[in-house]
Amino acid sequence: MPRIDIDAIEEEYDDQARTPGRRISQAAKDKLDDLPVARVLGTDRGHVDVLLDGDRHQARYGGQMRGRKVVVGDRVRVRPPRHRTDTVRIVDRLERETVLARTGDDTEGDERVIVANADQVAVVLAADYLEAVRFLDRVLVAAHIGGLGALVVINKVDLDLDDDDRAAHEAAARYADIGYPVVLTSATEQRGIDELRTHLEGRWSTFSGHSGVGKSSLFNLLLPDADHDVADLGRYGGRHTTVAARALRVPDLADTWLVDTPGVRSFGLGLVDPHDLPGAFPELAGLRCDLDDCLHDGEPGCLVEQAEIHPDRLASYRRLLEAVRRGTESGE
Repeated sequence: MPRIDIDAIEEEYDDQARTPGRRISQAAKDKLDDLPVARVLGTDRGHVDVLLDGDRHQARYGGQMRGRKVVVGDRVRVRPPRHRTDTVRIVDRLERETVLARTGDDTEGDERVIVANADQVAVVLAADYLEAVRFLDRVLVAAHIGGLGALVVINKVDLDLDDDDRAAHEAAARYADIGYPVVLTSATEQRGIDELRTHLEGRWSTFSGHSGVGKSSLFNLLLPDADHDVADLGRYGGRHTTVAARALRVPDLADTWLVDTPGVRSFGLGLVDPHDLPGAFPELAGLRCDLDDCLHDGEPGCLVEQAEIHPDRLASYRRLLEAVRRGTESGE
């Protein structure tokens, strides 16, 4: 007698239940809601790792997930393995509470979700290349819109460059004054690591930054067993040392997870509505201009000239406003 493939039958059933236009029965909903929830820890070329009941498992997509993908941090409904040779199967993705996402550039609408359900993003800069504050401002905008907190990390403060050291402290003060926690670190001298750990404790934090800023070196100090490769770095960056996003637990800090992501050279804001931009700048968010939707771009009754905002930040806002306007126009 031929063997009946129960798994195939169940996947076909789930496909039917998830087909657009079909009415999902209450029994099907109850069946799905009874399944346990896992957390995605890593994705790489179709392979998915999840945290289920405190243990890490390899998982695969169930048939009803066809056309849907998950990212690190997603909470998912899973069907636990039925036997020793079976694997965990992802059958549904729960609604995301926070999202850090970017686009390829400011004129594209191809949302690339970096991490879901994280508490904060730690943006790492290098003290010898603070021109990257433009990148920082972009990530801060995306974090605000996606519902995440933000932490500014200025690494490589050990460099024997007086001008860079002074500029690093000035940048740190600029962002601290508007409410962002800032940590100055040196991975080579292990300075600032304890303070950094304090800001990470009890949270899911994703790290972002250009290649070569020292993210992997910081990870090696925070997670000695993470086995990160550290590349040879030049003054203006280096090769990528992380090729796929993954979440790792800090063993000696309760409920603390770090999400490492590949270094990027650009952070597009192609999906940002221009009217959401002022709220992403704390210095502008409280202005009571005559127009409720004032973009602080010459409108009558605009109070931007009264704002306590650093000239570099105001210039950054205006650059980003022009960029997201172009993105909006290209999508029309």
